Amino acid sequence: MQTFPNAGPDFMGFTLPATLQERRIKAAKLLEAVIEEAIEPRMAINRWPIGPEMTDPSLECAYLALWHFEADEVPQKTELFYLDAQLELLQQIANHLKANQNLPPYILRTYLPASPVRFYYSRSVLSDLQNYVVRLWQQAQCTISEAMELIQPR
Repeated sequence: MQTFPNAGPDFMGFTLPATLQERRIKAAKLLEAVIEEAIEPRMAINRWPIGPEMTDPSLECAYLALWHFEADEVPQKTELFYLDAQLELLQQIANHLKANQNLPPYILRTYLPASPVRFYYSRSVLSDLQNYVVRLWQQAQCTISEAMELIQPR
């Protein structure tokens, strides 16, 4: 496990980078590992550096760009130019973060959300379980109503 000087508290087995610059450098390393196919995008998403505040637009945009890259599997397989363009964009983002620079406005406009990013691992297990139970209950109700329609005499 990589540790950082002046690191913040331990979070789920990962030591959190304390400064914005350290978080940007860690994010750049994760993006480069994805580009080099050393790790899957999902692993990079799950290891994304967080800090005491979540207000860095550059890190939020980089996070969303990584989400888009992970989600666009089908176009990447069918359109080679699309994959090359996405890899080039991720490399540009990694270079800016590694140099501790803000992302250029054209990238910020593309990926900056209207509201702050909700990180994948910040969701509670209880909330996920509740959503699962609600969906399961709705499916059961639908199945029961369909079965009742089939057995009712006409």
